[in-house]
Amino acid sequence: MELEQTLPEPITGYWDGGPKQRFRWSIVSEPIKDSKGYYVRVGSWSANYWFTVAVGKTVKSTLANARRSLRASHPNSEFKYIDTEPGYFEQQLIKHIKKGD
Repeated sequence: MELEQTLPEPITGYWDGGPKQRFRWSIVSEPIKDSKGYYVRVGSWSANYWFTVAVGKTVKSTLANARRSLRASHPNSEFKYIDTEPGYFEQQLIKHIKKGD
């Protein structure tokens, strides 16, 4: 599953190809534990940006945590979830959720 973000206006950043308006975010790490609980890294190669979010009860709720973080910096963005084949890190997250750590 991926989270697609569409901005109201194209923005420029540290990437090739000029201004962009649409970015796809996905889980890019296995669940990691710290003193506050489990978290994963979420990132987008097209945005050239990665950040951490708390693990939710499902993959979608984990991406919802990412959506809230992205909405804080770009409040007028539109978001939608896109079903994709689970990649390695998403499979690791699913296993972690099923184990119930």
